[in-house]
Amino acid sequence: MSETKSLSVSEVFSLERLVPKPRTKNQLWIKDVGYDEAPWYFERMGLQELEDFLDVAGERIDYVKITTTQVIGHPEDWLKRKIALYKKHSIQPYLDHGYFVRAYRMGVVDEAIEAGAALGFSVMEFMNTFGDIPEKQLRQWRSLARDCGMSLIYEHHPERGWRKGVRDRPATAAEIIEGAEPFLEDGAFTLLIDHEEIEIQGRAATDVICGVVEAVGEERVAFELTSTKEAPMTWYSNLLNYFSMFGTDCNVTNVMPSQVMFVDPLRSGERPADVLFDRYPELSDVRLK
Repeated sequence: MSETKSLSVSEVFSLERLVPKPRTKNQLWIKDVGYDEAPWYFERMGLQELEDFLDVAGERIDYVKITTTQVIGHPEDWLKRKIALYKKHSIQPYLDHGYFVRAYRMGVVDEAIEAGAALGFSVMEFMNTFGDIPEKQLRQWRSLARDCGMSLIYEHHPERGWRKGVRDRPATAAEIIEGAEPFLEDGAFTLLIDHEEIEIQGRAATDVICGVVEAVGEERVAFELTSTKEAPMTWYSNLLNYFSMFGTDCNVTNVMPSQVMFVDPLRSGERPADVLFDRYPELSDVRLK
């Protein structure tokens, strides 16, 4: 009797293969909070936990946002080892816009860009500043970041993300595009849209954001999930809404480590047991999506 090779589990269950990296769509970006847990987070991302986690999930992850409090407050040698571990799995670590904002308020943006690059960061995120920073200065900072070997991300925030206490006003597609264009023309590879902007848009979100996607290109847009520190399960409804509005292959960001293994099954149409919806009534609007 001839020997036959057994099917793998993925072959038995006809699981879809992951699109290999580097990807332009189906991207998944995670949020790494290190040991900055209380009172918001319950996920430790130390080096030992991270190494095991990446052995399981590393192929699914494209970029990682290492939080600013971690960059500033955790030991430098430890951070360098963490960054190297991500890069080993072809995951690009990036400096959050909060890093840029803090540096700007302290008047040390040039030094902060150079220091972030020295740690090993390969990407830096900027945000819209509503005319408070002249374009000439922003261009100089983008140039410095590129000279330091970093790629660029531009994130669109509602105005209250930059100026405290400003009343919410949904942006038009033209306003989002206008803010992003100088960065995209200067080499930014992604326009990241903050979840608060999509929430402010309400029912108009599909038309407005799809207008942005049409102008910029779907491969250059990413959509942020609501952090678990703001609402425990809103990330789940965000995912289903984004897949419904922008396609199941859209790029999603701000995914917590414990959420990573959910994303691809949700892309392919799987849904969890009803107990999840029974426990979290706020998910009732997406129950049938």
